[in-house]
Amino acid sequence: MKQSIKIIIAVVIVGLAAGVLAWQLRNSQNTKLREAKEAQVPIPTTVESLQLLPQTISSGFSVQGITQPFQEVVVASEATGKISQLCVKQGDVVKAGALLCKVDATLKEIELKSANVQYDKAKNDYEKYLRLQAANNTSTAEVENAQLQMMQWGYNIKSLEQQIKESSVHAPFTGMIVEKLADVGGYLQVGTPVVNLIDIEKLKALLWLDEKAIASIKIGNQVRIRLDAMRDVLISGKVIFVNPKANESGKFQVQVEFNNTMNAKAGMTLRAFFQEGNTTDVLLIPKSALVLNSVTPAVYVLEGNKARLQSVTLGNSRENQVEVTQGIAANTTIVARGVENVMEGMILTIANTTNSTK
Repeated sequence: MKQSIKIIIAVVIVGLAAGVLAWQLRNSQNTKLREAKEAQVPIPTTVESLQLLPQTISSGFSVQGITQPFQEVVVASEATGKISQLCVKQGDVVKAGALLCKVDATLKEIELKSANVQYDKAKNDYEKYLRLQAANNTSTAEVENAQLQMMQWGYNIKSLEQQIKESSVHAPFTGMIVEKLADVGGYLQVGTPVVNLIDIEKLKALLWLDEKAIASIKIGNQVRIRLDAMRDVLISGKVIFVNPKANESGKFQVQVEFNNTMNAKAGMTLRAFFQEGNTTDVLLIPKSALVLNSVTPAVYVLEGNKARLQSVTLGNSRENQVEVTQGIAANTTIVARGVENVMEGMILTIANTTNSTK
């Protein structure tokens, strides 16, 4: 009897343990299923939106460009010989006409002194023959020969003076020596580079405009320049060159001259602002709203909280904004920031909404 009771108790205990274990397994499975379902629920994408309102702006436009020296030249020797004097070093600022380099002209100077002596003798001979001719004591041929001798020595003197002058290399304009290409004792030929000189008092803005923008640009047009490194200052300039031929990408080169009052350097990036004087109503969107992985320019239009990809036609660029000429209308709300996380048809969470007049 006691043995039967023990068996019954053992069976009950085993049954209870099995039930508890089954309950735990079932509860664990339910938890995993719930977690799996929760993992499949997409995390809401948060974006900033913008309601587009027309803006009245000047019909001007701006383009990016780069600064270049107004003038740049490799100053070369006009004489042959050894450098006896080099008057500048890299970084020196020189005035127009300043002596840069001198080639040894000692032999030319000796030849010049000799030629002056010979000229004086030939001149005296010529004057003597003129007196003899007046007294009918010499022939016309002898007088002409004496005159030719005097003239020949005169030509020799002018040639030597020019050669001596060319032995001195001078700065053609005011500027900075950016590279020294010769040294004292070096031998120069005609055309051998001596220094590289750039004009630092003026700079040129080198720009490339498309065919739509180039139509209104003329020589003498006023332009405002803002260097990217000095964004709080606008510099006045004027158009000095408009290339009538486009490059391979269909852009026309325009050069704008401006005074280098800011001590800017050649090679700096800039933005040039052209003003046409008219005003118009346009829709402007931030460049951050453009969908970069789209085949054509596009933005995400918000229909409630749902994103719809919309192709647009773009106009002029204005710093961090760009005009939209077709594709969306005024009062349309678009995704302004966060487009990189958005897909067609996605339900979005709007963190902030502004309008384009702010």
